[in-house]
Amino acid sequence: MSGQSHWRALLELTTPHRTRLSVMVGVLAIAGSLPLVGPLLIASFIDGAESGASRRFLLTVAGVYVGLGVMRQLMSIAVAWTATDLAWRVTNELRSTLTRHVLNLDLAFHRSTSPGELVSRVDGDVTALSDFVASFAVKAAAALVTLVGLVVVLLIRDWPVGLGLAAYLGIAIAAMFLVRDKAVDEAATEQAATGRLLGEVEERLTGADDLRSNGGGSHAVATFQRASAAVLASSLGREKQGVALWVFSNAVFVTGGLIALAVDVALLRRDAITLGTAYLIFQYTQILRAPLSALADETERVQRAAGGMVRTIQLLDEESSIRDDGTQRLPPGALALDIQGVTFTYADEEEPIAVIDDLSLQLEAGRSIGVLGRTGSGKTTLARLLLRLVDPTNGAITLGGIDLRNVPLEDLRKRSGVVSQDVHLFGATIRDNVTLFDESISDGRLRAAFAELDLVEWIDGMPDGLDTELGPAGSGLSAGEGQLIALTRLFLRSPDFVLLDEASSRIDPTTEQRVTRAIDRLVRGRTALVIAHRLSTVERLDEILVLDAGKVAERGRTADLRDDPTSRYAALLAVGSDVPLDEVVA
Repeated sequence: MSGQSHWRALLELTTPHRTRLSVMVGVLAIAGSLPLVGPLLIASFIDGAESGASRRFLLTVAGVYVGLGVMRQLMSIAVAWTATDLAWRVTNELRSTLTRHVLNLDLAFHRSTSPGELVSRVDGDVTALSDFVASFAVKAAAALVTLVGLVVVLLIRDWPVGLGLAAYLGIAIAAMFLVRDKAVDEAATEQAATGRLLGEVEERLTGADDLRSNGGGSHAVATFQRASAAVLASSLGREKQGVALWVFSNAVFVTGGLIALAVDVALLRRDAITLGTAYLIFQYTQILRAPLSALADETERVQRAAGGMVRTIQLLDEESSIRDDGTQRLPPGALALDIQGVTFTYADEEEPIAVIDDLSLQLEAGRSIGVLGRTGSGKTTLARLLLRLVDPTNGAITLGGIDLRNVPLEDLRKRSGVVSQDVHLFGATIRDNVTLFDESISDGRLRAAFAELDLVEWIDGMPDGLDTELGPAGSGLSAGEGQLIALTRLFLRSPDFVLLDEASSRIDPTTEQRVTRAIDRLVRGRTALVIAHRLSTVERLDEILVLDAGKVAERGRTADLRDDPTSRYAALLAVGSDVPLDEVVA
């Protein structure tokens, strides 16, 4: 990707903020012009003093110079304010855009990208862009105004000197940008390495208990050290480029200063310029050095911003394999499910195998079915297919008589609801966790939902009821109580198709009774598919489906299978309804 393309993309982000951008450009134009006025005033003062100008004239020039200094300070505040405001507005919108985009990417992307790396790209790279807009871009714009103004003023005062300065300036800027462009790839490499390091840290911290208890600490440390070494190597590469630019720019500045002094001496000896003009030439050379030095000092920020923009565009270029171009809306009411010869293979695996193999299943609207099977039988993949987190490799799935690929994802998400064994809770009140911070849901409606699910006694038993504060990630509740929160969330949404994925696999017997009663009420009148880890969860459902290696091993009405001593379900019940399926030998 060329430098031009990613800077153009950054400029396009400011398009919705034309008014603020125009104000900032105006402020920068004034701020960039003010440094030119000071040397002109001093040159006028020197020439006036040398030619015997009146005291009043000299005092007036001095007074204007002091006023100019005050104005420059005020303008610096205005520049900082407008630039920071624009930078945060633009980059906050970019964060939101990236977050929505990442959430819409398919399962294959999330299987190959760690949460830590995504945090680095969505927040770290965008923060680098924010720093760039608020700092470097402002300095660059003001410097451009100053540099152009320098050349124009000197062309008016002494056009040969002005042309010489313009030539010197062009060579200096071209050389600096040539060196800077070589550093962009190094910055992108460093940020990518940092993202991988954050991913390693996040993964190791998540599994800290397992690592400690099973002696995997040394492996975790070794992996972290390798990732950290990669960050160090890429950082050194970027720093080398920065140092090279610093050395080069200072050599250019020193050379320019010496040339300016030589020109002054030569012109003064021939009486070609006044002493004030000689001062102006030298001082403008020094002013020329100031903005270029500032830009050189900000090289690291530019590198990070350029690398961040490259990685941001790469992330936005990621496309989901799940096409959201459907136009058919699901019919009202409970939705019939029809799975027709579905096969699914995870294509991102080294040796792809069919996890779901030519599976067909019909479920009438308003009916419930329990799905049983060992680990690896395809239960979770079936859930992903029904939620359209993945699309079938072959076959089709229809809901309410409409192929899921023809249904807008927003409509599918609105009409379906899911509760998995891993419920995400927030460090907030129980009320906020149930409503997901929707303030339009009243306490009366909340209590009615808890009453419908027979959970009023449970919620009243909490220290502060609905106002009970939970710790980070919902700490303070057991896994089973977290499931109760998730079931109530789902009941409030009142979806027409319900999918419960092992919602009672990790709970104690007392809480399981509450969860089971809540599930019974939740699936009533709705089409429901319940993936179960324990038989007790599915005993009251209408039908039972047993999966084996992605195929239907057994399917029938719950009562019929229970009464058939030759059925797999009856054999499982004979072992015990509370025994996990993985402990049962078929």
